[in-house]
Amino acid sequence: MKEAFKRFCESLKKQEDVNIIRDTKAIAAGIANFKTNNETAKRYAIERFEKHCKSCKFSIEEPIAELRVEDKHIPELSGKTCGECGCILSYKLRQSVKKCSRWEQ
Repeated sequence: MKEAFKRFCESLKKQEDVNIIRDTKAIAAGIANFKTNNETAKRYAIERFEKHCKSCKFSIEEPIAELRVEDKHIPELSGKTCGECGCILSYKLRQSVKKCSRWEQ
């Protein structure tokens, strides 16, 4: 896994599109915070879910069963995805690299 991650980071260094770089870093940060159960990120995720995503029309059940993520620490996020951007909420809400425009509302 570490070797694959190293190769991924090396290929990202060659990328020139800043949007792809930012989006990839956001996904990686969210997954890392989810997998390591980062407490600060978990607090952000709970707060963001309660304030924004819980009542958002784009917070939907992931339509592809194989892509659903079980969130044992925030069960309300299990199987949820953002219908607008396609991000898995368990990852999206645990990162601060690419914020959702609705978090500011």
